[in-house]
Amino acid sequence: MANKQHTLNKADRLIYNALKKAIELDKLRIYLDYGKINRPNSPVYNPWECLLPILIPVMLGLILIVFAGVLFGLLFIIGMVLIYDNVVKKRLHQKLISRTKDFIVSDYSNFYDLWDFGGLVLVNVENKKLGCVAPEGDWKEFVVTNFSDLMIETPKSSPQENVSDSQKDTSDETNKK
Repeated sequence: MANKQHTLNKADRLIYNALKKAIELDKLRIYLDYGKINRPNSPVYNPWECLLPILIPVMLGLILIVFAGVLFGLLFIIGMVLIYDNVVKKRLHQKLISRTKDFIVSDYSNFYDLWDFGGLVLVNVENKKLGCVAPEGDWKEFVVTNFSDLMIETPKSSPQENVSDSQKDTSDETNKK
């Protein structure tokens, strides 16, 4: 799924660039369905983020049960579960959101693959009632409808203009001498 190349025509490029600008300008929020997007086969899934925060406290708790007593080991495990639920889980969700945003803005085919996978919701910050859910929703129509002002192609200067500008600079320098 991730190796498939997607064709990108001019209209798609403009829409995708508007999507990236909206994310950068914080006009577009990305909400995640954590149960769907944080699982194997997801392009942004990291198994170590799911495994280590639970495995390490449980292993340390079992070691404490063996060497320090059952009560102390169980209290340690319960304390670590509370810390995981209130602190670690929130940080991991923020990390997943950040990784997803970076993945989306990195390449059109990455975004296309992630959209096909599902688990994303694009929401307009100015009107939170407007949203688009992956993969059922049409993200292109959503971006065109809500962020058409960002769909501006920046003009690129032609090489001929650059040559004429450099010739003007050299002629100005010779006139000064």
